[in-house]
Amino acid sequence: MTAWLISALERLPPWARRVVVVVVALLLIGAAITALTIAPSPGTGVRRAPVPRGPARQTTPHPSRQRVVPPVPAAQLRRAHDAAERFLRTFLPFAYGRARAPAVTSVTRALRRQLAGERAQITPVERHRHPGVVSLSVVGMTPGFALATAIVADGGIAAYPLRFTLQQGAGRWAVSGVQDG
Repeated sequence: MTAWLISALERLPPWARRVVVVVVALLLIGAAITALTIAPSPGTGVRRAPVPRGPARQTTPHPSRQRVVPPVPAAQLRRAHDAAERFLRTFLPFAYGRARAPAVTSVTRALRRQLAGERAQITPVERHRHPGVVSLSVVGMTPGFALATAIVADGGIAAYPLRFTLQQGAGRWAVSGVQDG
């Protein structure tokens, strides 16, 4: 049989012979990959679950999952989000040199003092930009403390993140620190 296949291959033109050899090699490689994928791993016997004999077993019900209490309740997180929005409406004009520090709202006294001692260092190009909040995310970290991330687009090359912290005190949420921006 092998001699017959070899003589049939020799009668083909050289280009057809190469095609047949490549196709057969690819088929053999594909068959080997399939066999290795389907076959069980060596050393692992295929075990079947024992067939229960007799009455059905009684299973214990799964214990109910305990709900994890979030560090900041949803109502408080909503208030923190509202404070973050108020802060951004007044902080962005300050950051772009269009407002003074006293105009920034929803901040702690310490942050207000820090902002009053700083001036925005902006270029003439930045002064003509109009920043807007693309998205705002507020996450409760611990009771009375939240982390906010706002994505700000101002018409520049790319939007940038502005991260700040919020603290709850005296029944209200206020921004206590600005990390980026």
